[in-house]
Amino acid sequence: MINLSELRGGLLVLAGLVVFILLLATVTPGLPGELLLQSLRFHVIAEGLALLIVMIIAGLRWRALLFFLILAAAAAHGAGMLAELHGRREPITNDRPVTVLDVLSYNVLTGNLEAEAAARFIIDAAPDVAVIMETPGIADYLDQISEVLPYRVGCQGEGAGCDLSILSRYPITEGQVHRMWPFRYQRLLTARIEKDGVPVTVVGVHFSKPYFDQASWAEAEQLERLIADLDGDLIVAGDFNAAPWSDPVLELARRTNLAPGPGHPATWPVIAGPLGVPIDNMFTRGHARIDEIVAGEDSYGSNHRYLRASVGLYTAP
Repeated sequence: MINLSELRGGLLVLAGLVVFILLLATVTPGLPGELLLQSLRFHVIAEGLALLIVMIIAGLRWRALLFFLILAAAAAHGAGMLAELHGRREPITNDRPVTVLDVLSYNVLTGNLEAEAAARFIIDAAPDVAVIMETPGIADYLDQISEVLPYRVGCQGEGAGCDLSILSRYPITEGQVHRMWPFRYQRLLTARIEKDGVPVTVVGVHFSKPYFDQASWAEAEQLERLIADLDGDLIVAGDFNAAPWSDPVLELARRTNLAPGPGHPATWPVIAGPLGVPIDNMFTRGHARIDEIVAGEDSYGSNHRYLRASVGLYTAP
């Protein structure tokens, strides 16, 4: 039977582990997987708060106070990141957008065992634009999807490494496929479309897994350079494999003046539902603004929940 002293000792060890994880996520000394810790920052803080309550009950009041101050500092640091990010959501002076674009961003999962259901969802949803990661997962149904979204860039015989595609209800006047280094997969696309006379460029992206830390920075740098060369209003959507408050994504948004949506719906893991991590993200630049964004309740066999957003295309004030 564990006595009180042993319990208190165990709680202090756990508290020390939480502090160590938060320190790694903040300082980022260059260890493998630290970007994953950054994405889990607020989850670690939440678990720390639960541990804090147990520490108080166990009589570790002064140590619990110190632990609380550390958690509060970590939360304030994370809140500051979000405040900076959302500070770019400038107020819209126009009462109404000229038009609204219905945008779907969905990692369908290569090897999806419910591929038909995923394809049927896309067909029934019939968005204006769909950014589809791991497109080979629904390759057998692309012809059916094209009846609703007839225009496509990506996964059209460009060679090995097909991953990402952008499907549109409207003609794509300028579509480009880029191979993301260092792994050289086709995970970066651009598609210029026009709805109701308003042009906008959609940028689709699929970053590598977060345990390839240096790869994430390289991919973010390539995306930054691409965005810098694009004029006009932008919508950037895809699977970043990282939360918007992780260093590569936050720095990318800062350098390219990207603004987020009103919230950050969790998309992974599916089993966690709204308590998961928002590793799929959407941003805008210029007079495009994400007015509403939600994550799907059903993933249709994917390991990601999809994002669906209403993007208002406004005129200059």
